[in-house]
Amino acid sequence: MLATDGEDMQKRDHGCFFSAAHAAKDSGIALKLAKAQKLNLPLATATLKQYSRMVEKGLGELDKSGIAELTFKGRGKAGK
Repeated sequence: MLATDGEDMQKRDHGCFFSAAHAAKDSGIALKLAKAQKLNLPLATATLKQYSRMVEKGLGELDKSGIAELTFKGRGKAGK
């Protein structure tokens, strides 16, 4: 993700190519499939939690790079 979205994260350019809402949906599907196979995927669980937080905060339509708005120090609102 850093290779494809790192620059956008730094510049706070979250124009949508793949929304956080879609990433949350897909992460949820992946975790359901993993659970059915009795797999424990902590990174996938953490990813779903972060994308779900974005959706809850009204940031779900941002590109998945918008996750930086939750994780980078001193941020809290999307945009410049």
